Formats: sequence, C-alpha cells, structure tokens
Amino acid sequence: MEKTEIKRIGDYIKDLEEGLYEWDYSGITTQGELTELYRIIKRLMDATFTTKDQNKKVLLASLEYKARKCKECIEQRLAIRN
Repeated sequence: MEKTEIKRIGDYIKDLEEGLYEWDYSGITTQGELTELYRIIKRLMDATFTTKDQNKKVLLASLEYKARKCKECIEQRLAIRN
C-alpha cells in the first residue's frame, strides 16, 4: 500500500471519527459509510498481512482498529434508530 493511499484512508477515518463524535449525520450517510468501512478494513487487513515493514504494520493495524471502531459506532446507531 502506498503512502498516498494510507494518507487518504487516515484522513477519511479522521473525518468520520469527528462526524460521529459530534453526531453530525449531515455529512454521513450511514449505509454508504458502512460499505466504505468494510472495503477499507479488508484493504488494511490485506496490506498489514503482506507488508514486511514493522512500522508500517503498526500504522496499518492502528488505522484498521479505528475503522472498526467507527463501523461499530455506526452499527450501534443504526440499531438504535431502527
């Protein structure tokens, strides 16, 4: 995984975390975000598995953890709203 893709994913997760923290649903379409998060988590898992760079593994794993936390938060909110 290239640095530009890692940065893009990191920025996306940061923005999503901020929106979820502020309960700002105006910029978050929950179903769309879940689909994107599933794709990102899969991509991060695959990249973490294939990379040999230990620092990069830590970075990718921490991004995956944050993405999973966002996914769980959205899933919980969807259950409350349904």
